[in-house]
Amino acid sequence: MVLCRRLLVALLGLSAVLWANPGLAQTGGTGGTAGIALTTTDFTLTLQQQNADLSYSDLSQADAATYLNHARCQCATPVQIVVQMATASVSKLSTVTQLLTQARLYVGDNCAQLNSTGTGPQCLDSQMLGEINGITTLSQGPWQVPTTADKLFAPYGGCSPTESSTTIWLWLDTSGKQQPDSGVTGGSAPSLSVPLVGTPPAAPNGITVEGGDEALVVSWALLSTSTYPNLAGYLVFCMRGDGLQVFDPSYYTSQYQTSQILCPPGTSTTATATATAAGKTTAVEVTAPAIFQNLDTKYLCSDLLPSTQSSARIGILQNGIPYTVGVASVDTSGNASPIAMGFVQRPVPTINFYQAYRDAGGQSPGGYCALAGQNARLGVISFLAGIGFLGLVIFRRRRRARRALSRGLPWLVVTLAAGPAQAQVVSQVQTEESSTAQLGDFRSPREWAIELRFGPYAPDVDSEFSGNPAATPYKTVFGSKRHLMSQLEFDWQFFQAFGSLGVGAVVGYYSESAKSFVFDPTTGKCQTDPSSTTGACLVSGDTTSLRLIPVAALLVYRLDVAAERWKIPLVPYAKLGLNYTFWEINNGNGNVPDYKGGHGSGGTAGWQAAAGMSLLLDILDPDAARGLDMETGVNHSYAFFEWNRVDASGLGMSSKLHVGDSRWVLGFMFEF
Repeated sequence: MVLCRRLLVALLGLSAVLWANPGLAQTGGTGGTAGIALTTTDFTLTLQQQNADLSYSDLSQADAATYLNHARCQCATPVQIVVQMATASVSKLSTVTQLLTQARLYVGDNCAQLNSTGTGPQCLDSQMLGEINGITTLSQGPWQVPTTADKLFAPYGGCSPTESSTTIWLWLDTSGKQQPDSGVTGGSAPSLSVPLVGTPPAAPNGITVEGGDEALVVSWALLSTSTYPNLAGYLVFCMRGDGLQVFDPSYYTSQYQTSQILCPPGTSTTATATATAAGKTTAVEVTAPAIFQNLDTKYLCSDLLPSTQSSARIGILQNGIPYTVGVASVDTSGNASPIAMGFVQRPVPTINFYQAYRDAGGQSPGGYCALAGQNARLGVISFLAGIGFLGLVIFRRRRRARRALSRGLPWLVVTLAAGPAQAQVVSQVQTEESSTAQLGDFRSPREWAIELRFGPYAPDVDSEFSGNPAATPYKTVFGSKRHLMSQLEFDWQFFQAFGSLGVGAVVGYYSESAKSFVFDPTTGKCQTDPSSTTGACLVSGDTTSLRLIPVAALLVYRLDVAAERWKIPLVPYAKLGLNYTFWEINNGNGNVPDYKGGHGSGGTAGWQAAAGMSLLLDILDPDAARGLDMETGVNHSYAFFEWNRVDASGLGMSSKLHVGDSRWVLGFMFEF
């Protein structure tokens, strides 16, 4: 009886002690309630954006990278972090009885280190976003922590962080001792990595603005995409005169965000702009107006230009009116570099090549009826006769080929059907017993040839003005340098006896461009460059170009007897034929100009002749050449040098743009 009484008293005393000191019922140190083992997997953290209807929706990592930008930081845009406990983990909180348990959210570099200053241990280099007392509320539903974008940037000192991301940490205390649980402390705490892209790319430098015909040509130095990997491209801004808009605000789409765009009225701040260095330009460099510094979307004069594009032409402007131009760079998060400097320039009338040609007395009105006219009978007869002859040769050769095929194909089918096994055995024996000499003599039949041709070219446009040495529109606009013409020739060798005779077709491409001249309305000529000592014309920002696409039908003879019979690797050849050259002139807008009743595109007929020497490349490695023939059917390969005369002046017809030339050509030929 006495023992039972003593035991009862002891139990009552222990109960009283536990009631007075509930913390003794929990684990010591920094641990949580006995039996609770909270881990990172028990929680999910989600970042949400505020919608127009004030509701919230989730932001993925990719979306957050374009959402948390400089402008939203400046505007303190509302965001929300949602802490959700996994359903299977809710039961872990059922034993928590302390009223002083806490959950906190911190944002910063890390919570791996804690300090005990202030109210209990806190994360170093971090700021608290919110807290709740009574951690068991996490078992009742998600914990929604409203905050603003600028608070996510705050640990880094402002809206242009040096860090590219931050982390939101969940701090849990289930013991009521102002200490985080040991299982979710520091680096083990539940966390969410959030990208921060608050630093705009640098402003482009080397900006030049040149006048064009009803246009301005703006150029800049490209930013390095290795330095700015998130660079999206460039935007051009412009205004007319003193603050007038140039285009309707809806004409171009805004691809960036600023505090002036996002913030409610009265809360925006002007971005701080850094100076940009101008390049060599005739434009006047000025301090950018406030509308440029604030990147006002009403003054956009381009869509977002690619990060690889270093110039833009702003058209539909008025000649003689001053315009101010600025350029900004934009990243994929919508951050835009402020514009510090503007450039004032005027559009000017220009002179393209077709105008220069016609003003010099050029007679070609353009058009493609190059084989018509009273003075063109000889040209018409020659051209049509040549085409007819080549067509007759090709038709006769193809008819013979069809006849041979119709006669030989049935015999070939019967032979293969009667003895496929025997053919296989014979082929195998021949392959195994073929001697080196037999392989050395192997050559597939020759019938076709392809040439890749390259050489300098300069159309002799100025030959039309041979009676007036001062009239040199082509040389004046494009200079005297030659430029590359590339050609592809395809030949059919229809006769092979003492050499090979064939017909061929060739097509080429040539393009050249130069700056247009500034037109002086008072003199009707080009404006003189004040910096020139020779009275040269002043160039504009516009370009003018000339493109040629020559096509020709040729008769080709190759003296390859020595190469075939005695392995002498040099093969002389000659070519003669008719050509037709399509030509087109463009102005600064990329359009074909009309001037003095003419149109800047057309075609010119002519003739051409060539003589050259081919070097048989098989001698460099006969075994490789033989293997190439056996595997692909390429019988011979040559390198060649050729002198070529192209007379493209209309076959005796007047009023044709002269686009011929005498030149040398290098290339490669493959026979098969």
